[in-house]
Amino acid sequence: MLSMLIAMSCAQLNFGQTSKLWGVTSSHGAHNSGTIFNIDTNGSNFTKVHDFDGSTGYPFASLTLCNNTLWGMTQGTDNKGTIGDHGIIFSIKTDGTEFTRVHYFNSLNGGAPLGELIEHDGKLWGMTYRGGTYNKGVIFYINIDGRGFTKVHDFNETEGSHPRNSLLLHKGKFWGTTSRGGSNQMGVIFTINLDGTNFTTKYHFDKTNGGKPESGLVLSQNKLWGTTTRGGIHNEGSVFSIDTDGKAFTKVSDLIYPVLGDLIVSNNKLWGMVALRGDHNCGIIFTIDPTTNEYKDVHHFDRINGRFPEGNLMESNGTLWGLTRFGGSNDIGVIFSIAMDGSEFSKVFDLNIETGGVPYGTLLEAPIKN
Repeated sequence: MLSMLIAMSCAQLNFGQTSKLWGVTSSHGAHNSGTIFNIDTNGSNFTKVHDFDGSTGYPFASLTLCNNTLWGMTQGTDNKGTIGDHGIIFSIKTDGTEFTRVHYFNSLNGGAPLGELIEHDGKLWGMTYRGGTYNKGVIFYINIDGRGFTKVHDFNETEGSHPRNSLLLHKGKFWGTTSRGGSNQMGVIFTINLDGTNFTTKYHFDKTNGGKPESGLVLSQNKLWGTTTRGGIHNEGSVFSIDTDGKAFTKVSDLIYPVLGDLIVSNNKLWGMVALRGDHNCGIIFTIDPTTNEYKDVHHFDRINGRFPEGNLMESNGTLWGLTRFGGSNDIGVIFSIAMDGSEFSKVFDLNIETGGVPYGTLLEAPIKN
């Protein structure tokens, strides 16, 4: 998924450079609080790199690559009064060393981050689901040296609240969605300047066209695309597009169950995953043609090869890769791959109690540091 790699990374892969796919789990491992792992881009050599110790919660969001360092966040412990209660920002080197707790959220400056960090101009930007002045979440940045944490916006009920995803940089602004708040209490699409000023609500979601989005936005065919988790004909969400001027919102397709991750662009199609339903009630990989808006089921999960995909697909070396939250031999998730034409689905690895399991996020490709 080249578009996501560029958006989430400030260290590009060089042609021919050896790399690995990195991910996080939310449960199991040595302390039952999740792990960081990597795997070769051919699906071999799974390696657990780090066990979270439970003191700062578990990772919900995916990793971000910047300057040979992987950055991530934990959701928090939910133990009132503990230092890790509201989550942290952490970093780890791409050789698996130097795990560092970089920043502790303290509720006032945010809490429970559920999306990824993105890099712009020497800063990592992100959002939290809770915390801030109104406990509705915040937008923040931190310098890539781990210093200078700054809260730039407090979400509120009127302008949109509780974001569950990541920002998108497009045409000199950050774009994003919230899962709650706005005129209909079903979330909004917003923009904010790159200096953190001029927060502007562009669209208020509603029940008819879909609302309460948990996904962020992706650019394709000069439109921004996303999904919602509620509303639409079945009240299970929708796929939508909106013009990059914030006008001409279109409901493209009604979903039969929510998409909990982002859409991605690959092979001239938009790809996404429905978390349940399908032939085996275990989830579906689907595509949307951004020119015709045609929806097509590509793969039906069947429990043995995975169940309940919650993150995004990503592209590496001409193949799409992903994670499921459950299913597989141990019913705590799998790593899988699928060809970009929708064929050759393969379960690559069954997660287990030792490796960590129940992943929410997305794999990230990072070069091996020589």
